[in-house]
Amino acid sequence: MIAVTELLRSELLCVPKRRRLVHDKLTDSDGREVLHIFYGQKEIIFDEPELLPFGTMLLETESFRAEEAIGWSNGEPHEWDKVRELLEALLDEEILKRVTEAAAAPKMQTQAYPLTLGLAPPGREARTFSAHDDRCPVITKEAFGRAVDLGNLEAVIPLYRVAHPAKDRDGRQVGENNVTPRFLFLDPPTQRRVCNYAGDRYQAEGPMNVTALKLMTSRWPELLSLSEQLRQALFARLPPRDGARLRIGEVHLLAVCTLAATGYVMIRGQDPVPNGELDPGLAGMFRLIDGVRLVTTESMRMIAGEPGCDRPMNARSIADFAEREGTYHGTHGVCAGPAALIDEYLRVLLGEESAPIQVVPDIAARVGDLDAALEYGLRGQRIESLVRIFGASQGLLHDRLRVSLAEQQPRTDLHALLDAPIDTEHYELLRVDHSLVDTFVLENAVNRWLLARAGEGLRDGDGREMLELDPGRKCEEPARIAEFLARALPDHPALSARARAELAAVAADVFALERRCLRAVGDEMRLLNERIGRTPGRPLTGEDLAVYNRPRTGPTFAATLKVGLGLGVHTDATSTVLSCGDHQLSLTD
Repeated sequence: MIAVTELLRSELLCVPKRRRLVHDKLTDSDGREVLHIFYGQKEIIFDEPELLPFGTMLLETESFRAEEAIGWSNGEPHEWDKVRELLEALLDEEILKRVTEAAAAPKMQTQAYPLTLGLAPPGREARTFSAHDDRCPVITKEAFGRAVDLGNLEAVIPLYRVAHPAKDRDGRQVGENNVTPRFLFLDPPTQRRVCNYAGDRYQAEGPMNVTALKLMTSRWPELLSLSEQLRQALFARLPPRDGARLRIGEVHLLAVCTLAATGYVMIRGQDPVPNGELDPGLAGMFRLIDGVRLVTTESMRMIAGEPGCDRPMNARSIADFAEREGTYHGTHGVCAGPAALIDEYLRVLLGEESAPIQVVPDIAARVGDLDAALEYGLRGQRIESLVRIFGASQGLLHDRLRVSLAEQQPRTDLHALLDAPIDTEHYELLRVDHSLVDTFVLENAVNRWLLARAGEGLRDGDGREMLELDPGRKCEEPARIAEFLARALPDHPALSARARAELAAVAADVFALERRCLRAVGDEMRLLNERIGRTPGRPLTGEDLAVYNRPRTGPTFAATLKVGLGLGVHTDATSTVLSCGDHQLSLTD
C-alpha cells in the first residue's frame, strides 16, 4: 500500500487497468442492493445507498477530475471532504491513479519472458509415479523423508495429484508449471506473455502459458467431448441427488474422478502407460478440470460451521467464484483460457449444453477400464477423507489438551510444544480462512460428507461408523495410560495428577482414532489395489498418516509426546505401543 499526498480538487484521475474491473450486485439481509466491485484481488463494497451512484460512476467513467465525483449522487451532492477521503483510499490501494502517473507507467504488454522459469537443472530426469517403472519409494523418500510403496501411494498423496509429474505424448507434464513434488518439475521451454483478458487477470504480474493454451485449443472439441463422456459415466453410477441440478460436493467428486482417470492409467497393475506415452486428450482433460477442483475445494469450506457440500453449483457460479476469489492466479502465472472458452467448457462439463462432437476413440477406449478408473477415483476420495478426518480430529484434541494445561505451573517442554504456533510458516498447507478450531470442525464435516457420498457410488454404504470411538474402550484406556505415565515418569514436572489424567484422556482418544483410521484406510487400500490389479503395499502405520496430515493440520500427537515427554509411540492398525526406558504399554482394540 502506497501513501498518497492530499488530493486536489483539480487533479485528473483514472482506473489504470480498467479491464480488471468486474462487479456484482447483491442483496443484503435487509433487501437492500449492495454493489461489489473487484479489481484484481481487491474488493470494494458499496453498501450505503447514497454511495451506490458513486460506485456505478466509478465503473463507467474512463477518467475524471476529482471534484466531478461530488456529483456522483442521486440526491444532494456529496461533501468534498467525504469524496476526497474515498478517492484517496482508492489511490492508496492503487485502484485509482493520477493520470500523470498512469501515463508514465511501463506498458506490461511489451514485457518479454524467458522460455523457462529457471526452476530445474538442465537435463533433469523425467520421473513420475508409475507402475511401469516403479520409483515410488525413492520419490516419496525424497519428498517426505519416508519411503512409501506404490500400493499405498493414495494414503500419502491426494489421488488428484498422482498424474502431475507425468509427461504426455506432446512432451508436456500434466501439471505444467504447478507440478508437485517440485523436484520432479522439468521446466520445459514455454512461451509466456502478459494476459490481456478482461477481469481479474488483466495485465497481472504473472504471465499466461501460451504454449499450453495453443495445445488445448488445438484439441478443444475433443476435450469437451471427453469431459462430457466422463461426467455421464460417473453420474450413471452416482446419480445427482437433485436430478440435473448439481451440488458443490458432487461437482467436486466429478473433478476428482476426472483427475484420477488420468492417474489411473499410469499406476494400474496391468498395462500401465509409460511416462511420456500418456494420451494428450487425457492430459488436457486433467488440466481443464483442475481449476474446477480448486473452486469446489474452497467453496465447500467458505463459511465456518457450514460445510458447503450440499449447496447448488452451476457453470456461472464456478466462473464467478474463480474471478472473485483469485482462482485464476497461480504461483507462476495466470490461467491462459479466454473467458468464452472457459464458459463453454463449464457448461459442457456440468451438462448445461452438449459437446460439439462425440470424439473417437472415446473416454472408455482411452482409459481401458472406465469403471475401474471411476472406482479408483471414488475409492481414493474415501481414503483421503478418512486421513483428513483423523488429522482434523487429532488437531482438535491437541487444542483441547493445550487449553486444559494452559494455566499449569511450572512450564515445561510439553507446554512449549502445545503453545507453539500452528500456522502456515510452520505447516505450509494449513488452511487459514477461519480459526484453527473452526477449520478442523469444518474439515471434519466436509470429509464425512465426501466419504459417505463417494461410498454411494461404490455400494459401500456411508462409512460413518469407521471413525467412531468404542464407548467401552473410552472408559478403560485413559486409566491404563495414566497409570503407565505414573510409573514411567513419576517425577515429571509437567505431570501433576490432574495433568496426567487429562493427557491420558486425550491420548486414549487420539490413539483409538488413529487405529480405526489405519484399519479403515487399510481396507480401502486393499479394495482399491484389488480393483486396479496393483500389488498391495505394506501395512500402514501412524507415521504414514503423518506424511499427509502434518503439513495440513499441525503436529502429530505422537511427536508431541516424544519431544515433550521422551515417550516412544508406535501405532498400527491393531495396537499402539507406548515406551519409556524399561516401561511399555500396549493398547489394542
